[in-house]
Amino acid sequence: MKLKNIWQKFRRDMIRPLIYATFTRFILALAAALLIDFFLGPKVGRDLRENAFLLFAFLFALMAVIAWLRLDGLHLPKFMMLRIHPRKKPTRTYGDIADYLDEQPVVTFEELEDDEKDVCLLCADVICCVLFLIASLIV
Repeated sequence: MKLKNIWQKFRRDMIRPLIYATFTRFILALAAALLIDFFLGPKVGRDLRENAFLLFAFLFALMAVIAWLRLDGLHLPKFMMLRIHPRKKPTRTYGDIADYLDEQPVVTFEELEDDEKDVCLLCADVICCVLFLIASLIV
């Protein structure tokens, strides 16, 4: 699948799920990398942040390739077809300020179609991969 086809599938209302997915993935991976450095760094005797950041950059690149293959229509094993998405929001029993605005309804990740979910996850994985590569070069 070409990059032009991906941008054709990307719509404006997919920005919110993309930001949520990117932020959640980046924070969880950053916390895991820093925990790896905190617990295993003293045992090894050196700073492991650079290696942990490179590891997570590689994992995000791998997940981006899997999302790319799903978009391309390749039939993957069932465990590779799972889409890891941000947690679901709890239901609210009270009103929100958004209830009083005359805007289009907010689209959540669960409401997107499968190819739109793959585009969001592909973009989120690429963004996180680039951020972790930059972080590994800085550290």
